[in-house]
Amino acid sequence: MIKLLLNKNLPGYFHRDIWLITVIGMLNWMGFSMCLPFFSLYLYQERGVPMTVIGFIILLIGIVSALSQVYGGMLTDRFGRKPLLVWSMILSCITYIILALLIRTMAPVWILVIVFIACYVLMTLIRPTFFTIVTDLAPREKLTKAYGLLKAGINVGWALGPAIGGFLLTFTTYEWLFGLAMFTSLIPLFMTVFLMHESMEKSDEKDIIGIKNIAKVVKNSNFMIYIAITFLLLIGFGQMVSTLSVYSVNFAGFTTAQYGSLLTLNGIIVVLLQYPMASITSSRTKYKVLITGSLLVFAGLITFSWVGSYALAVFAMVMLSFGEITFSPVALSVVSDIAPKRQRGLYMGTFSLSETLGHATGPFIGGILLDVFPNDPLFIWGGLAAFALAAAIGFLWWGKRYYRTPIK
Repeated sequence: MIKLLLNKNLPGYFHRDIWLITVIGMLNWMGFSMCLPFFSLYLYQERGVPMTVIGFIILLIGIVSALSQVYGGMLTDRFGRKPLLVWSMILSCITYIILALLIRTMAPVWILVIVFIACYVLMTLIRPTFFTIVTDLAPREKLTKAYGLLKAGINVGWALGPAIGGFLLTFTTYEWLFGLAMFTSLIPLFMTVFLMHESMEKSDEKDIIGIKNIAKVVKNSNFMIYIAITFLLLIGFGQMVSTLSVYSVNFAGFTTAQYGSLLTLNGIIVVLLQYPMASITSSRTKYKVLITGSLLVFAGLITFSWVGSYALAVFAMVMLSFGEITFSPVALSVVSDIAPKRQRGLYMGTFSLSETLGHATGPFIGGILLDVFPNDPLFIWGGLAAFALAAAIGFLWWGKRYYRTPIK
């Protein structure tokens, strides 16, 4: 790995900066996820904030961060990839320090929430930039594999962070947790400053940052139909944390440990098999891969309708997980095909917005189905699976009517 980071390009490998941005993404998200899951716990345990209020705060964070990704995409197109990464990471380190000091001094909760939202926004702001760098550097025939590599690295960071944070909290305090997250985040910052190259091609053309630029994206019917269909799939897929937790424990009778092991299984599959799956699907027709991923998600969701044993729940989770790793890298690759070269960041940001909103809308719809059909799992999971099936049909229609390789 060290040899890869020191050489710009090696035969048989990706561009050196693709490996580098994968490591940076892993460390960056690991530092953030060290403290992200424990902020809600801190508010509830230490400050006595009701769960209803915490739920509203999380919803607010989701909405703000979703919108920030579109703006982040425009910023990376306007000012370049590296400058946005560097300044966002610097400001993130500062917000970690501020949060640690605010926790130590028992500052008002509303101030804590504002700073935490700022910290979260700074993290999600640069999410499109990571994927845009891969788009800039990877050859088209290796693009799906490169996205698989990056997502595998980020998922490793997301998996390691909470485990490290939970371990640290056994012998330290919340303020030290945020302080240590700051020190962890310095490593990817230094790597970006001293090792990363700017991947955006120089151009005299300067994109406008604002509504006019977003209007250009909205006019692209090919792209808007694509993200609308993707949104349907993400509604169905975004059930793991809320709907699945309540259903498995309260309705299916599983223990919390069994439910947790289902999420662990998903994490293991994604981390270990994301890149191999991307290698397999990279040579396939993209819209057909999207259909396959949607059908796997459909199969996983509908299987939960008949869950009566833990073994069947494991099978359903395996289907969902394979749907995720099949769909995700190819979905990003399609965005890079559609996006004009000077607006790659904006298109990636818009796609990230639809992802975030889909994951946020899914639990809301799942909650309604749980309340309306509390004793009929076929209506609960069948209703959610219908979104994935609709996405598969939508991708088939879109692929026949709009798909080109590459899409222009």
